[in-house]
This record gives sequence, structure tokens and C-alpha cells, in this order.
Amino acid sequence: MKRLRALASQSPAIVISVIALTFSLGGGAGYAATATSSHPATKITWHSLALRNNWKPAAKGFQVGWPKYAVSNGVVYLTGVAARSNQSSPIPSVIGVLPKGARPTHNLWMTAFNYAAAGASEIEIATNGNVEVLGNGGDENYFTSLAGISFALGA
Repeated sequence: MKRLRALASQSPAIVISVIALTFSLGGGAGYAATATSSHPATKITWHSLALRNNWKPAAKGFQVGWPKYAVSNGVVYLTGVAARSNQSSPIPSVIGVLPKGARPTHNLWMTAFNYAAAGASEIEIATNGNVEVLGNGGDENYFTSLAGISFALGA
């Protein structure tokens, strides 16, 4: 105990740090326990994305479904896969349009999985709701995934 007091008298900053860490860990654990018990799981309702420019849901073999969006707790989520039968259709191309309540306040660019060997293209989500695929070679027409794309409202 004498050793601890000697250390504390030499460096009060260490003592303050240890006390702050102890309270923050204890408070966080207590908050986590009450937060999980007082808030039930949120049910997400998915809505079909209005498709444009000959984009269709991808073939059933991909098992991911129609391109959809959901808004939950201030976050917009996208899912599904879109495809076009004409592989030579021009890219960039608007896949679909989000409604006003699911649009960002700034243009956003995100990576999306596609059919190409490189496996990625960019998706731009514009303030007017356009969800546009920006390509690198045309494989996007065969398969472009929206799965895993999300953003905060007001982003």
C-alpha cells in the first residue's frame, strides 16, 4: 500500500487516468446492459427500388433478389442485384431512383461488387435520388450488387 501511495504522490496524472478508465469501463458495461434490455430489435421494412434504363433484378441464380432500400434509425440501406441483358449498354447508367425520404444531402460514392474479374465498380448516390453505376469495362451490366451499401440520412 505504501508503494501505491508513493506512486500516487509522484504522479497524480496516472491516478486520475486510472480512475477515469475504471469509471468509463464500468459505466459502459452498465449502459450496454440497460440499452440491450430496454430497446427491442428494430424491424426493417424493405421497399423495391424504382429501376430505370432497362435494369432488371439479376437472374434467380444469384439468390439476392430485387434491388431494394430501407430506412431505419436514420440510416438508408440498399440490397439486391441489378443486371441488363444488353452487355454493350453504356455505363455510367442510373440503376434506379430513391424517394425523397431516402436521399443523401451530398453526392456519395461507394464501392460495389460486380461480375468483372476485378470485382468492383463505383455506385454514386446523388442528392436527386439517382443510384448510378460507374463502370470500368461493361461487366457491370451483367451483375452489379447494391448489397452492403448504406449511409446516414443527412450524409
